[in-house]
Order: sequence, then C-alpha cells, then structure tokens
Amino acid sequence: MTIDLTPYLSDTGPKYLAIARALSEAIRQGDLTPGTRLPPHRQLAETLNVSVQTVSRAYAQAEKMGLVQARVGSGTWINALDDARESAYLRGQEPRHESALIDLSIAHPICPPGHHLRFRETLARLAEQARPDVVTANRPIAGLPHQRERASDWLSQRLGVPGEPESRVLCNGAAHGLMLAISTVVQHGDLVLTEALTDHGLIALSRTLGFQLRGVAIDERGVVPEALDIACRRFKPQAVCLTPTQLNPTGATMDSARRDAVARVLDHHGVWLIEDDVHALLEPPGLTPLTARLPHLGFHVTSLTKATVPGVRAGYLSVPRGQLHHTLPRMRATTWMATPLIFEIADAWIADDSLEAMAAEQRRLLAERQRLAARLLDGHERSARPSSLHVWVSLPPAWRAEELQQQAEQEGVAITTAVPFMVEQTPAPRRIRLSLGAEPDIARLEQGLARLGGMLDEAPPPMMQIVY
Repeated sequence: MTIDLTPYLSDTGPKYLAIARALSEAIRQGDLTPGTRLPPHRQLAETLNVSVQTVSRAYAQAEKMGLVQARVGSGTWINALDDARESAYLRGQEPRHESALIDLSIAHPICPPGHHLRFRETLARLAEQARPDVVTANRPIAGLPHQRERASDWLSQRLGVPGEPESRVLCNGAAHGLMLAISTVVQHGDLVLTEALTDHGLIALSRTLGFQLRGVAIDERGVVPEALDIACRRFKPQAVCLTPTQLNPTGATMDSARRDAVARVLDHHGVWLIEDDVHALLEPPGLTPLTARLPHLGFHVTSLTKATVPGVRAGYLSVPRGQLHHTLPRMRATTWMATPLIFEIADAWIADDSLEAMAAEQRRLLAERQRLAARLLDGHERSARPSSLHVWVSLPPAWRAEELQQQAEQEGVAITTAVPFMVEQTPAPRRIRLSLGAEPDIARLEQGLARLGGMLDEAPPPMMQIVY
C-alpha cells in the first residue's frame, strides 16, 4: 500500500527516528488504523527518498514502541494502540529491587514503619479475638452485617456518602467496585462518558466489558460542565464515570461550585453517575462527593488502599435505591463475597480511629514529598494537590514524553507518560506523571527527582535510542 507520512515528518533528529515518530502521529490521528499493512521497506524508502536501512531501523523502532508488529512472511502491520499501550504500561509495574530503577511510575501510597506496625498489631489482636463468622461466613454476598454497619456510618459521617447499611457492598478494592457499578447499569455496546484523561483501569474495563468509552474535556478543576452537557445531549450516554477528587493522572479536583454544576448537568439528563472517589482520604475532610448531590442516580466507590497499605484491598460500593438486586448477582459471579478478614481489619481501624490517623499521616508525608518535588523541579510548569500521590509535569519544547521516559530509564528513573490514561487516540499531552509514594526511602525519591530535574534542564541527546 501507499501511505503519506510527509505531514508528520520532522526535520530534527535521525531520519529513522523521525519516521517512527511520524508513524506514531499518523496512528494517533487516525490516518493509519489497526490492522493496516505497511509498505515493504524498499517501497517506503523510495517514497521518502531514504535508504532501505533507514526504513528498516524505523520499523524496528516502531515495533519497540508497540506501534507495529512484524510477521514473518506477511509484512509489518499496525497494532491496536490501546492493547499495546496497556500491556507496555502494565509490564512496567513489576516490583523492583532496591538496586533497580527509582520508581516514580506507579500510584502507590507511602508505607511508613508505623503503618506496618498497625497492620501486624491488628492481625495479632484478631488472632485472639476474631468473631467466628469472619472465618466461616460465605454470606451475605454484600458483606457481614457488622462490617457494613460500621462502614456505612463512616462513609456517611467522614465522606458524606448517602445511604444506609443495606445499600453498601463490600468489595475487593475500588477497581472491583467500579466493575460492579458499571456492569449494574451498562450493557455491552453502551456508551459511557468520562474525563478525556482518566485512570487506565477504566480504559481496560471498557474493553473487558465491551462498552464504548468517550472522553470529555477537562481543566484544572476536572470535567468541564459545559462540555459534559454537550456530550450528554449528543451521545445520550448510559452512564458517566467521573473522578472528582485527584483525577489520575492530572490531580484535578473539583471545588464545590464545580461539583454543583456537574451534578446539575447529570440530573438534567437523568444519566447514571459512577463516582470513583478512591483518593478521598488524601484530602482533608470537607469535600462532599457528587453522589451526595445525586443520591437517586449515583454509585459511589472508594477504598482504603491509597491511604493505608496496598495489601488491605477494602473497597466500598454505595448503590442507589432500587439497584442492589442488580448488583449482587454480579458480586456473586466475580468473587462471591469480599474477603471477610480484610474487612475485619478495616472494621478495627475504623473503630479505633487508626484509619483517620493513617490517612492524616499519609497526607503529611505526601505533602512533604510534594514540597521536595516543587523544589527540585523549580522552573518547570507542573500541577499537583498539596497531598496528592502525583505531580503532573509539562515538558520543555525540546523533549517528547516517550523520549524523556526512555532517557530517564537509562538514568535509573521510571516515569509514566500520558499515553496509558488517554481515552481516545488523539495527540498525547506533552506531560509526564511522577508518582511520589512508591519509593519508601525519601533519599531515593530525592535522587530520582534531582536526576529528572537535570534532564528537563538540558536538551535530549541527539542520537538517543527509544526502547519500549
């Protein structure tokens, strides 16, 4: 076939790298679609007036980037970008040893020694005092009554989530809760709106459950109400999935006025709301969830993972009236019931205020790391909440995100670009996300941020190799 890469070619850098970049841009713009066969090396070389060796290097580079796949005897084919970028992102999240990369790539709470101590002490106490039903129960599907009751009080009083114990479902983390909420009201082929940049787990879930996901414009306060209204009118979505507090990856957080405006749009259109409030405890008390404004339409999902320790996969799904009988069969089909022992730990932490103490400590430690990042990245545009897990950093004109990611890895630092969080195949923002919690040693975090700041202050190496 004949393809025209000319509009996407750059005059800067090695020719093979310019061709690989042009392929990437053509795919993102939709001019090259998944399943398209690329021209033979010699044909493209003649079209672009370059050597066959240059095209061979360009195709090899594109394959490293996950853009294409070379098939023996068949040629080179465009990959499905979503699958390629998701698999690359997930491959990068393997646990690292102390001597390996400094990890600024994965969303992870800080786990100080005090958190570990509380966990061990609680387990020791439960070994002596745990109720028999924590060990023997496999019903009710939604969770043990005493755990749901305490959780319901905490959700109402601390987070402002409407509902009674009967409307709460205990689930294995927020990702599980989102899956339950979405599958309750969304069928295969339905359309769901979300932020233009959103958590990569939701993007993966759309492919797993087979619903369409479309992005809506965002700004520094989250989804734009006017854009949401237009999208609701145009696309008639079955549901809207939003993260009003510390949107991943940008950190955007809706103030009360923005939440009121978004709620009015959703109420006007009568569309289901699925609220991902997984970062609620990383903000001081005071932010009222969207669900509180739309109790008849809103599913609310949160968990303890981001404020305590990742091993406590305690998630809480609050279901609007009349929907629980649709949710419970999906709970039973996916996990039967959430692990009672995990929720006995959570129940104990809620009862003795350990949860609030751990959340406050998490906010304090993250604030310290945010100040460190601000100092070491001074002079570079960035956005972050005072106690957020992430920093959303703009790149200088000389850098491309994927190039910086590779150069950072060569310098011993793992970072994340915007690509895993993009809902649609549009040009990626020239930003990177830095996560501040995965490294337990703040000295290693400081070292990684300092290296990255040094890279941002300099131009990229002229012959840098991008490896994915």
